[in-house]
Amino acid sequence: MKGVVEVIGLVLFERHGVHESERKHGQRFVLDLMLEVDVTAAVKNDRIADTVDYGEVVAVAESAFRDRHFFLIEACAAHVAEAILAHFPKVHSARVTVKKPSAPVPAAIDYVAATITATRKRDA
Repeated sequence: MKGVVEVIGLVLFERHGVHESERKHGQRFVLDLMLEVDVTAAVKNDRIADTVDYGEVVAVAESAFRDRHFFLIEACAAHVAEAILAHFPKVHSARVTVKKPSAPVPAAIDYVAATITATRKRDA
């Protein structure tokens, strides 16, 4: 049985961006994580060991987000998605959206965002 574990609206402050002012002052980012997981055992046994612990998902995503400086939110989203796949063998795919509410664009916007989906390679 396929399931989705979601963490929506993870707010992190960091100094990512292309512009010097973004790197100097930093800004708020919002991450949405959607993880496709086989939940067959979790549904049957009702044990956290049979799924992914979303508290641990938050810790892994935050660590990957802060792991290094990113110019682009696309690169940042891909790095977080790959870190999740590397850390959680039960996750089949990770969809990560990085939202940038204070993007330096000459318009009134809610945010700009990039979404990346990383999928675990299957053994041949």
